[in-house]
Amino acid sequence: MESYFKIEIGNYIYKKIILSSMQDLLDLIISRRTITSFDPKFVSWEKISRVLDAGRHAPSCGNLQNWKFILVYDSGQKQKLADALHEQYEVTAAWTLVVICGETAKAERYYGERGKTYTIQNCAAVAENMLLEAHSLGLGSRWIGAFDEGAVKSLLGVPEDVSIQVIIALGYAKDIPEKPPKFPLEVVTYFGGWRRKIRDPSKYMNDIASILARKAQAVHAAAQQVVQGITGKK
Repeated sequence: MESYFKIEIGNYIYKKIILSSMQDLLDLIISRRTITSFDPKFVSWEKISRVLDAGRHAPSCGNLQNWKFILVYDSGQKQKLADALHEQYEVTAAWTLVVICGETAKAERYYGERGKTYTIQNCAAVAENMLLEAHSLGLGSRWIGAFDEGAVKSLLGVPEDVSIQVIIALGYAKDIPEKPPKFPLEVVTYFGGWRRKIRDPSKYMNDIASILARKAQAVHAAAQQVVQGITGKK
């Protein structure tokens, strides 16, 4: 859920997302886990459709949206699919497996050889959206990238010119793994060029964030004054 305040002036609506909701998003990203063990419990179609819808709203090159989703939820079909996932049979306990397919040829028509790369990027954005929405709904998920693409296509009847990009296992987690170690900001962040570092980027970025937060609070306060002024005139 996003929190916001809204001002209507004429035909225009100004909408400002409150910063605390953005912090909630970061918390969601940090707390997400890759689930290795699923509890074979029913997942409502409402929740599954929300996960799919989150994927549908991912960004894509030129807004091509060159993806399709195949849901595999029959137990026998999940077992056959697991054979093609290099025998990752533990994922069959997930309620459904979402196969994200990329329509590579569509991207290549517009972007040539780069279309292959863009298709991978588009579908990766879809997958991340799905993982985060699943986590927000209390579901567990697992990004699966190791599979025999030919076998998956054969099982699901996917055309030759369509690629299998990612498979998402979706269900309720049986166990929640511990947080894996992550590289600190100073290891992965450069400024203005390769290997150009700032000793403490976290402190630097926090200072910038504080400035932006103060500006946002000032805008919020000004907007409230406008609203109060308009309300007072009625």
